[in-house]
Amino acid sequence: MMSACTLHAHPMVENALDIVIGPDKILIDARISMEQVFVASANANPPNDLWPALARAHAGYVLHHLQVRVDGQLIPGTFTATPQIISSRSQLIPYHFEYPLATPPHTVKIDQNFLREFDLWTASCIVRIRQSDDAAFSTALLTRENSAEYDCLWTAGAATRSTEAAHTHAPLGPTIRAYIRHGILHILTGYDHLLFAGALVLATTKLGDLIKVVTAFTVAHTLTLMLSVFDLVTLGERVVEPIIAASIIFVAVQNIFWPKQSRGWTRLAIAFGFGLFHGLGFAGGLKEAMSQMPRLALWTALCSFSFGVEIGHQIIVLPLYLGMNAVRGAGENLHRMFLSRRIVKLGSCAISLAGIYFLIQALK
Repeated sequence: MMSACTLHAHPMVENALDIVIGPDKILIDARISMEQVFVASANANPPNDLWPALARAHAGYVLHHLQVRVDGQLIPGTFTATPQIISSRSQLIPYHFEYPLATPPHTVKIDQNFLREFDLWTASCIVRIRQSDDAAFSTALLTRENSAEYDCLWTAGAATRSTEAAHTHAPLGPTIRAYIRHGILHILTGYDHLLFAGALVLATTKLGDLIKVVTAFTVAHTLTLMLSVFDLVTLGERVVEPIIAASIIFVAVQNIFWPKQSRGWTRLAIAFGFGLFHGLGFAGGLKEAMSQMPRLALWTALCSFSFGVEIGHQIIVLPLYLGMNAVRGAGENLHRMFLSRRIVKLGSCAISLAGIYFLIQALK
């Protein structure tokens, strides 16, 4: 297996696909994260003047790792050139792919395995898919594990509808399930958020304090996630990523040198304040990928995603809290006090060092 040249704090990318199925061809307008381009080229920080060339070269990679099957048969595709202007590593790069068909399709199945060659990295695609004569897109979340399938029903004489004229339909149940899973995965692969939550919990000694600090963090990151995706708050990744890394260092160092301030209202204020920036970090990859979703579907997806994020947090937070409580409750008072403090300090040291590493990467 290959590895990306540097460890990223959040090794997940978000893409978007608009798929129109016609009787003689399938058209895919893909918007691919520039972050994926960098990872796939094993070049974490290329000079800005190389970005357009890397984006153009990545079209072949996308074509190879995006599989279109019609009635069980793999269909080869072709692509057109990508634009030259690229301003940000969080930008989604547009690619246009065409898959010619000999006969009208009955069943179309789409799979992707982007970044499968790289340990730890994952990629997902927010998909809108429809027949060319259908007035509505259906939505799906395409991951390495989950395919997107569409059953075609052709009506003689039906007119082809333009993409601009089509609206988007997002079924409630599948959207909720898909985005809850996506939120959980987003956290379990988001080392920056896991480290921050871990540092918060290490110094927490009471269940009531745990509930308060996790709630403050959850409310804050959910708030800015929503505001950012709806374009009400915008802050560049060159600001957000270093602040997230700095938040990890700050909370871990506070655990070591100012343990009294790591509890109570001070810690709640810190969890809420830095949680606002973590929410902007969540939004970074989702904002552009979700831009074509209708408002109701977007609200459903965001609420489900936030719920999944919280489940992901609890998967990490609860075992850590229960483990620390078990240590504090074992042995004589002095011994358990010494042991628990030692674990807090050693764990916080490790978290702060990881935070320093991520801060260096974010400032490059």
